[in-house]
Amino acid sequence: MDVRWSFLCNFVLFIICLFHDTATFKQEGVCFFPERWEGTWFQSGVRQPIIIEGPRLSSKGRCIASEGDKFLVVDEKSCYRCVVIHEKHENVLQYKETYCYGKESLLTLCSSITGDALLYSMFRENAAPISCPFRGPFTFTYNRGDGECRSPVSSIDTCTEDSRLLLSYQACPDIHSSESTVEELQCLAVWKEGSSRYLVGKVHHSHATSNEDRFRCFVYEKASVASEALDGIEFRVAQSGDATCNGLFSATEGSRTMTLKRASSLSKCRFPLWLANYNHWHTLDYSVTYSFHHRNSTLRITNSSGLEMKVVCAQTRHSTRDETSVMLLTHYTMGCQSGFTCMVFYRRDTNVMEVQAGAQTKRMEDACTTPYFNRATIPYITLVTATPESRECPYVGKFAVRSLIKGGRRTRSSTHNRQVEMYHFRQNYHVDRHSKTFYGEVDHIIRTKRVDRFSDCDNEGFSNLIVGCSSADIMEFRSECPTSDFITSYSCHGGWEENGTHYLIATPISRSPHGAHRYCFIYREYDPYLLLFSSSSDNCDRSLKPGVTGDLIFNATIIGKCVDINSMSARNQFHWTMNIIPLLNLIIAVVSSYIQR
Repeated sequence: MDVRWSFLCNFVLFIICLFHDTATFKQEGVCFFPERWEGTWFQSGVRQPIIIEGPRLSSKGRCIASEGDKFLVVDEKSCYRCVVIHEKHENVLQYKETYCYGKESLLTLCSSITGDALLYSMFRENAAPISCPFRGPFTFTYNRGDGECRSPVSSIDTCTEDSRLLLSYQACPDIHSSESTVEELQCLAVWKEGSSRYLVGKVHHSHATSNEDRFRCFVYEKASVASEALDGIEFRVAQSGDATCNGLFSATEGSRTMTLKRASSLSKCRFPLWLANYNHWHTLDYSVTYSFHHRNSTLRITNSSGLEMKVVCAQTRHSTRDETSVMLLTHYTMGCQSGFTCMVFYRRDTNVMEVQAGAQTKRMEDACTTPYFNRATIPYITLVTATPESRECPYVGKFAVRSLIKGGRRTRSSTHNRQVEMYHFRQNYHVDRHSKTFYGEVDHIIRTKRVDRFSDCDNEGFSNLIVGCSSADIMEFRSECPTSDFITSYSCHGGWEENGTHYLIATPISRSPHGAHRYCFIYREYDPYLLLFSSSSDNCDRSLKPGVTGDLIFNATIIGKCVDINSMSARNQFHWTMNIIPLLNLIIAVVSSYIQR
């Protein structure tokens, strides 16, 4: 009987242990944190980044059970704890947790968390920024606990990106804790909790060296209509003193509080209609785009790397009667830097314009003065519409091309320029040293071409320039070499003349993948029969000298009109016909004689 009883007891114990182990296995399963939480997070006071990945919550361990926002986690030391996580924003998680306990169930552990337990905030590292809840410009006063800094007034400026604000703090002589500093705020998260609205951002300044210094939490509120009407107050903002949201309960309590008023906006003008009628303009090499928005008052300038400058028309300083030349005082914003610059827009043709932009300054009244803007020294930027119309090419006819130089480098000094000029002309022309020259040197250029020992007959060279013959808006570079069928065609888009130098904008009709988008042909009439040419693929550079410096350099001598070319073709056809007729008559006579036999 004892043996049976002992066996029965052991069997019952075995069944109990089996059920216990099974229950434990079920409880200690695997649960996963939401996939949208995965990534690297920062928490104030924690040295290493917190990583959420699958069932793992960094050093706290792995999740073995969950219910709603409650998670039971266990670490390698068999430390069990309940973690209650609230998602405030995709970039912000806040949680409370229990102390370390032995093995307990999820509900048992989580019930021990009290309402006054510490609240921890986690901010996502490398978070995608969001649009800030308020946009400048504002003026503001601030208080760091020992009085409000009212004069001089501080300011908030809007950056090019909606996710950034530039805060410029001024130091007040009567407030000890005030200081003159500039901070850039990048907005990362906003949410509402009760009647309070929260903002989390990164604050960048000269003393911020770690995430502990950069992450800050804010509470903000929109002022009442009555307060705004009475005092001009638009927002009240409180800022945390560290990288947490602890102790922030209202917009009037915090490590630093701010009162924001809307700054007086600049008076706006409009860009000329001929300019803004085309939404997009490009530099010749497409490296910079000018885009007009907001009823002709805003211009956005974007370069190939994506850097953008916002330009707002503030005042019209000067304009010709037909508005072909307009000087504007503009306000620019680039990144979080802003100020004023003077710009002059020139209408060169229907689809061609140029602009000169002066130096940037913080003072509005300085922008168009001589130290910051000088028309004689500021370079021109040549712009063409996205889809320019074709225009009639100048100098219609056929030209012989001489002295072709490709890939010429621009010179950097006037002395070197003169050396290059005279070397070029001595290589290609006979020189009379007792007459004055076209460029003011002692030598005189005579149009007697030397025999070049290098042949121009190659697959990349050309010997003729034909303008407006096949079509009024087309100019063609052709080769007369026996083994070459080289023809490069350009479509003309318009041009202009300055002090005897002509500028022509043209687009290659068939372009290689690495070829230039558009060209500026710069030419000067040396005499009625000779044109000196240079070209540039990025700008109509005033420092280039036709026939001397540029990407492509050549001289063109007129040798005929389009009608001469067409009549020559007709004469060739006539001669061919006259030669073939006798041959045909001979063939017919031979065939007839054979038939009669």
